[in-house]
Amino acid sequence: MTTPTPQQAKDLLSQVESNQAHARSSDAWPLVTMLFVYSAAISVGILAVGLIEDNTTQLIILGAGGAWLVPTLIVYSVKALSWSRRSTVLLCTWLPLTFVALFTAIIVDSFTPTSWVPFAAAGFIWVLSPIMALVGLRR
Repeated sequence: MTTPTPQQAKDLLSQVESNQAHARSSDAWPLVTMLFVYSAAISVGILAVGLIEDNTTQLIILGAGGAWLVPTLIVYSVKALSWSRRSTVLLCTWLPLTFVALFTAIIVDSFTPTSWVPFAAAGFIWVLSPIMALVGLRR
């Protein structure tokens, strides 16, 4: 086995760095897709809470939106190449913000059924989702 020349070593190192950067950026897409799908499902559920007066129907639509978490997690776990610190930070930032908006909308709607808060919470999630996706794709 021969020792590579400094130029060959430099070329190999740049190739490895390029492959790592490509893997990190392609790994972000499953997480971004998961965030978008789940944001859409939760925001539709929140809109149902704001528009529909019947509690049972609200829960059915909200549960149907929540049911999208399972397939999105399956797709993410199958397609993601690795779990990075950036993915953890993104998910640990996005999930609490989404759940705060969800629970705020549900609690306020239970006390004041004609409130504008569920619509504001759904709008918050619609704005939050693309911002978090851009943060996830920035690598």
